[in-house]
Amino acid sequence: MLGQREKKSYLNISGGKIVQRTESGKTLYFDFVEGDLEKIYQRDREFRGEKVPYWYLDIRDPKSGELYSLGINASSGVWRSLILSLGSCSNFLLPIRISPYHKGEYDRVSVYSGEERLDWVSDLPPVEEIEVGGQRIKSVQKREEFISGIVERINTALGNTPTPQTPGKITGGGRLSLSSLMGEK
Repeated sequence: MLGQREKKSYLNISGGKIVQRTESGKTLYFDFVEGDLEKIYQRDREFRGEKVPYWYLDIRDPKSGELYSLGINASSGVWRSLILSLGSCSNFLLPIRISPYHKGEYDRVSVYSGEERLDWVSDLPPVEEIEVGGQRIKSVQKREEFISGIVERINTALGNTPTPQTPGKITGGGRLSLSSLMGEK
């Protein structure tokens, strides 16, 4: 079978704005991105010779059909805020809106489902201190597992499933139907 990959517009967050770099090299700034969440996945990016894990949210504009992929560093506070907010979402049939802003020295983000601002899920595990080689270090392993569980739950709700041969790779996609949300077959 022959096919072509769907073109995506890649976005990131910087300076309290959604940032898009065009093919011509121009940088565009936006106050928010809004559309239907299709999937969330993780991929490493090369940065100064090192691999850095990034999370991507694929969001489709329901009017134009354009697909946006918002990339966020996996260790950033913006990622934590975004995914903990999405973790409280109960209706992925509504469009989501991600509105970044800048406060103090940091970028922050508000997340909406329809017109409702989403709150964080409240049971994020604390950072633990563990002993490794006789030294006490901080471990975020339980937090990362918790966040991965949220991502998995959201992708399952959206109709995406990890493939057994490549954990973390998502197949399927599209939007939930009202009948699947209500448990009908």
